[in-house]
Amino acid sequence: MERLNSGDSFLELWNNHNGWIPFQEAYLTEATEYKLRYNGNPSDVRIQGIPLPFYHGEKGYLATFITPFQSGSLNVTVNGQGYETYIFPDSRKLTEEQFNQMLEDILEEANSCFQLSGLEINVDSTGRSRDISWTQWSYLDKSFHQLRQIFNRIQRQPFRSLEKLPLMMKREKVERTERVTLRWLDQKGHGKDIPLNVHTIKTFETTNVYENQVLKQQVHLLYRLLRKYEMLNRDDVARKARRYKLVVQRWINSPFLKDITENQGPFTITQKFRKHPVYRMWYQWFDQLYKHERTGIGFDYPISLKDTFQLYEMWCYMQLVKLLREAGYVQDTRELYKTTREGIFLDLAENQESRIHLLGGMSLYFQRSYQYNSKTFHTYTQRMIPDIVLEGATDMIVFDPKYRVPDNLGTALGEMHKYRDGIIHRDTGSRAVKGAYILTPTHENQVETMRYFQNDFQEMYQMGAIKMVPGEIGNQLKRKVEQFIEKVSV
Repeated sequence: MERLNSGDSFLELWNNHNGWIPFQEAYLTEATEYKLRYNGNPSDVRIQGIPLPFYHGEKGYLATFITPFQSGSLNVTVNGQGYETYIFPDSRKLTEEQFNQMLEDILEEANSCFQLSGLEINVDSTGRSRDISWTQWSYLDKSFHQLRQIFNRIQRQPFRSLEKLPLMMKREKVERTERVTLRWLDQKGHGKDIPLNVHTIKTFETTNVYENQVLKQQVHLLYRLLRKYEMLNRDDVARKARRYKLVVQRWINSPFLKDITENQGPFTITQKFRKHPVYRMWYQWFDQLYKHERTGIGFDYPISLKDTFQLYEMWCYMQLVKLLREAGYVQDTRELYKTTREGIFLDLAENQESRIHLLGGMSLYFQRSYQYNSKTFHTYTQRMIPDIVLEGATDMIVFDPKYRVPDNLGTALGEMHKYRDGIIHRDTGSRAVKGAYILTPTHENQVETMRYFQNDFQEMYQMGAIKMVPGEIGNQLKRKVEQFIEKVSV
C-alpha cells in the first residue's frame, strides 16, 4: 500500500510502543479506539465513506476513531485518493460456537424457569408457530449470505447424469444403431425395409438427479419458513425476511431448478451429499438451521453477532439464575417474562430491572437502577445501573459482566468503586455493597497470573474478577453467591 499522503502531508496513527507511525503500517483490531494525526491540512479524510473530524493540536491536526466490531477490509479516502487496509479480529472475542452456546444456555434456563413463573399461557418459540424461534432466525440472518454463495456455486456446476429416453426418430437422424431399435424392427416384421420413423433411444444430460431434487425441496421449505418470519409483528425481522424471500423466489424461478422434480417427503443423505465439498456445505447449512427449531421462550428483540457484549451480560445473568434455581432459592420468576399478543418473551432489555424473587426476601436483578430518591438503597452522587445485583434486606453483591476487558482489568475494576462505595442503605447510611466483581471471558493463562482473580485479593478488598466462559464455568462464582447468602441469612 502507498503512503497515505497528499504532497508533503500524510496520515499517522499513535502506537503505544512506537509512537506515531504511518497509518498503513498499523495493525488494526476490531472495536478499538485509535488516535490519528494529519501533518498538513486534512481537507477531506473519510473512513468507510464517513468524514472524520480533525481538530488543531500542537503537532498537527488530530482525530480519534473507533474501528467497527467486525473484522474485514477498511476503506480510507484522503483528499479524494482511496486506500484499503484490514481490521483484524479481536483475540478476546468469543467464537461463533460460544455465541451459539450462550443462546442455547439462555433459552434453556428460560424454559426451566418458566414453570416457576406462575404464568398460564401456552408458550411457543414466537407466539405464532412452533417451528420457528429467535435462535433459528439469528442463525438464518447471519448466515444467509453464506447460503447464497453455496447456491451460486451449485448452480454453476450442479450434479448431472446421463439419461436414456425411448422415442420415435427419423431414420436418417439415428447416429448409431441401438439393440432396442433392432429388436423393434424384428418385432414389427420390417426386415430389410426400414420405415421412415424408427424406435430408438436418445441419451440426454440432465440435472434432475436425486441430490438436486432434495435441494429444490429444501429451497421450497426455506421459502415457506421465511414467509412465517415475514408475518411476525416485528418490522426489522419482517423486512429482512421479505428481502431473503425474494432471493429464494429467484432461485425457485431459475432455469436450474425449473427442470428439476421436487423431492417429496423424507430424504436420505447420500454419499454425494457427504463427500462433495459444496453439496456437503449445503446439507450442513440446513441441518444447522433445523437444529434451532425448538419449542421455547423467544426474545422480543434481536441481538446481532457484533453485539456479543449484550448477549454476554444476559448469559451471565441467566447463569446466576441457574445457580440459584439449582440450589433451591428461586421462588418466583414471572418478572423475567413479558406477555404480548404474539406470545411470551424473555424480557431482559436494558434498564427493565428484570427481577427474580428468592427465598428469605432476597432478589436477583438485571440492570437495577439506583439514584438519590430510591427507597431502600440509594446513591448520593449520580444514577448507577449495575448489570447484575443479588440484593438482600440490608446488603447486596454486584456482578458486572465485561466482555472485552481482560487486558485492562485494572481500569474496569476502578469503575467498580462507584458501586462498592456509592450505593448506601437509606436507613442506616452504611455501604450496602459487600462485594463487586467483574465477570469476564479471560483466558486461563491470564487468570493464573493476574492478582484480581486470586482469592486472597478478593477477600481482602471485596473486589476482583471472575472467569466466565461459555462451556467452561468454574466454582468461583458459586462460592461468592453461597458466601453472601450465608451472611445475609444469619
